[in-house]
Amino acid sequence: MNKVYSKNQEDLLQLGSSLSRMLKQRFGKGPETCFVTLHSERLTIFVRNFITPAEEVLIERNQINLAYKFRNTVMEKVYQQFIEVAEKKLSLTFDVCISDWDYELNTGMILVERKSQPSDWSDAKPLVGRLLNLIQDISTENHKVPKSTRVMKINQNIVGIQFEGIMLQTEKVLFHKGYHDLLLEHSLQIKNSYKENKNYFEPVFGRNVEGIYMTWNYHSDQCYIFFYLQ
Repeated sequence: MNKVYSKNQEDLLQLGSSLSRMLKQRFGKGPETCFVTLHSERLTIFVRNFITPAEEVLIERNQINLAYKFRNTVMEKVYQQFIEVAEKKLSLTFDVCISDWDYELNTGMILVERKSQPSDWSDAKPLVGRLLNLIQDISTENHKVPKSTRVMKINQNIVGIQFEGIMLQTEKVLFHKGYHDLLLEHSLQIKNSYKENKNYFEPVFGRNVEGIYMTWNYHSDQCYIFFYLQ
């Protein structure tokens, strides 16, 4: 095995273990899995079985938005700590952590990158045509049609789509005025529209779609959708 590749894999495994410990320290319960992938100097992290007893209570009472708010608030502290560890381990610079969580599947996705990260995702060419047509059909009903879209196969189970120039002017105003709760509610509505159309994506991938995750980098007017494939 290539020594550089082996070292990178070892570093990513250690980062996954470090993140699990941080989550356990902050939430009182660590996830079952934190699988870390490095691509184009970005980290994507797939998390499984993360729900805490407190979140279970909120979910049982149909307080999903409050569960997201609770988790996102605590995660801000985790992000700060994890970025420091990731930068030292990989000799890279990060300043943005964004995430999405699926309380039905008990899974989540975290993206770690720089605010000014260039759009250097390489296209997964066999998927692009049909996949982008589907995205455009959905986006016309749920959000602004993005100025640019790129597709990336992160690993054998995860395909990511990066949107740029997707925010409406009202969303930009809400972000700069600090109305993050409204943006969270809106983003959950958009994600649900993609989940409702999950069966249209499965023939494109040729596999079942287990989860769909949607994260937003409001600083850079970017949005990411991750498909976790079975």
